[in-house]
Amino acid sequence: MKKLSGIIAILILLTFNSFAIEGLQISVQSSNAVLSWPSVDDGSETYLVQSRNTLGATDSWATLTDNLNADSGTNITHFVDPNSVPYPPLIAGNTNAGSIDPNGTNSSTGTNTFSSTTGFYCVVRDGAHLFGLTNGMILSGMVSLPVELANGSGTVSTLSLTEDDSPVGNSIQTAPLTVPLALTVDTTLMSNGVHQVSASARWDDTNGGFWEAVSPAVSVTVSNEISFPNWMPEFGELGNTLLIRATSAHTNADWQIDVYDSQYLYVGSFTGHTDDGDISVVWNLVDYNGVAHTNDNFFISVVSTTFDDPQTAQAISPPTHKKLEQWLGPGAWVAVALHGWDNYLNSDLLYSELSGFIGGAKQVSWQVSPPATMDDLGNWDAYALHTDSQQDIDWQAFRNALYDPHSRNIVYFGHGGPNGLGYNPADTNSYISTAEIASVLHTIPVGQTNSHSFRFAFLDGCSTAEGTLPEAFGIFHRENVPGGDYEDASLRLSAFVGWPEKKTIAYGINGGLIDTFHVDFIGDIQIDMLLNGANIKDAIKYAAGQSDTGGEFNADSMKVYGFWGLTFGLDN
Repeated sequence: MKKLSGIIAILILLTFNSFAIEGLQISVQSSNAVLSWPSVDDGSETYLVQSRNTLGATDSWATLTDNLNADSGTNITHFVDPNSVPYPPLIAGNTNAGSIDPNGTNSSTGTNTFSSTTGFYCVVRDGAHLFGLTNGMILSGMVSLPVELANGSGTVSTLSLTEDDSPVGNSIQTAPLTVPLALTVDTTLMSNGVHQVSASARWDDTNGGFWEAVSPAVSVTVSNEISFPNWMPEFGELGNTLLIRATSAHTNADWQIDVYDSQYLYVGSFTGHTDDGDISVVWNLVDYNGVAHTNDNFFISVVSTTFDDPQTAQAISPPTHKKLEQWLGPGAWVAVALHGWDNYLNSDLLYSELSGFIGGAKQVSWQVSPPATMDDLGNWDAYALHTDSQQDIDWQAFRNALYDPHSRNIVYFGHGGPNGLGYNPADTNSYISTAEIASVLHTIPVGQTNSHSFRFAFLDGCSTAEGTLPEAFGIFHRENVPGGDYEDASLRLSAFVGWPEKKTIAYGINGGLIDTFHVDFIGDIQIDMLLNGANIKDAIKYAAGQSDTGGEFNADSMKVYGFWGLTFGLDN
């Protein structure tokens, strides 16, 4: 009887950028590798299976199958990788012939001397999944939430915890991501109560392709005795006041706030009582000795509450940084349109969709750059970002305008994503990344002495509200910040507008039709702001309700971060 000596194949199961599927098994059948794992047969999950020969830097994962449906009628799914195991041929006849088979079998002993082989497999659920987080869990303080991600194409560019398409708890991560993947979330920046949270991810490739995934929502309860969901991270742009806001889980409580300067030295305390849980103090920067702390670049607070129990709760706030900015006259406007749809019918409508903003700025003699042009119908066309040999020159003009110290407003139409503006992130000449914007404008991290924040950013590009573009433009990444909070913190009003997901611009391929509903939606926003004096949030709601937008939109189709009440000329 013949026997096989040595190991036919050592097959190690790994997951890439994710957590392993529990119960993953492998077996060898003839020359095939058979993978199996526990699964659910309800159509809610599909799988990505990849392999590689080595883990060397020059080797890479090859996709064997993607979007693999679970096996029906069972809770185990199988995948067969055919002819993946080098299986030695068996020699028939007399085993005492005394010759050596050229393929590696010693026919005198019947022993196979074929060399062993090593291979690696990756099996992951497609899309995004929160790992180990289940309905009803209670989250407090700083938490780390493991995440499982898989996509057959592209590289992960953005990951965040979201609720209603908005990031929560300052959880946004951008490439390069650290493995094992996990979302670090400060739950004290969230409100107490039940939240439906999901993991959201985006993948980009070097050809302008992108993919997005959102995990099934999980219902969790956030519970912190002291939290800071309405925290103002900056102060002092227009004067010497600072706003401290916190929330007590007990709605009837006495509270105390101890304030420390940027040297972590005690400067004073405030006390009070809350009947609704809200704790708020406006401080004029003068300490208990009458000394004004106008030169400190940040402050922190220790917030405490005492109950009848008598139990004491205490939490340290995030820092609030002084904002030092010099505005050079009225804020100039940057207006550009990416000409990526030239072969579509009526593409000229896309390139003039920002006409209202441009015309409104020009009417009151605010600078608009790069230079806009007027078409035969009297509409303003934003500066063209061409996709031919002219593109590098156009994008340099865009950069020059964007980083001009006078510029405080931007209106953009074109390709985009959480990590920047443009088509191909790999082409840095014709793509402006979020990281670049934040670096040149000195906005991330907050508190830099030479920061250059924008008053208004309107970015009509896919998924521009998903990443850290609001922070890059120096605008709060929180919806509906009250105007009174800006005033109490001595800050200018500002708003960021972007899409929380993909959007439809055109139908078909070259020669297809543009989506006129989209053009009219963007146009109606400007009509309501410029002709009716509406604020940005109400203008979006107005545009969504107009008949020419085809019922494709609603009041939350575009996210507005910062001050919802910002009007066209307010605080320019």
